[in-house]
Amino acid sequence: MKQRALATVLVAALAVGATAPALADGAASTRNIILFSAAATVFTVNYVKKVRQKRQEQKEVSRRQDAYRDWFYHKYNYYPTYDQFKQWYVQTYNTSPE
Repeated sequence: MKQRALATVLVAALAVGATAPALADGAASTRNIILFSAAATVFTVNYVKKVRQKRQEQKEVSRRQDAYRDWFYHKYNYYPTYDQFKQWYVQTYNTSPE
């Protein structure tokens, strides 16, 4: 959903930017290109940062699940179900593993 919204905003900015240079002199057109590029860079860096954070969180949940499964197996001689893992995760970390 966020990607679609971002894409829509970028397309709208490009559409407006495409008509504006025809009405402006060369300096204003160059300035608009530079400002748009800077804004796009900031948005891209922020998006990449958020994606990395989400992947790191998913890796951490997976690592915790593997550790819990190993501990549970050694204690009870069978692997826990996902519901058992989820219950333990919520009790331990006060957040859902999803």
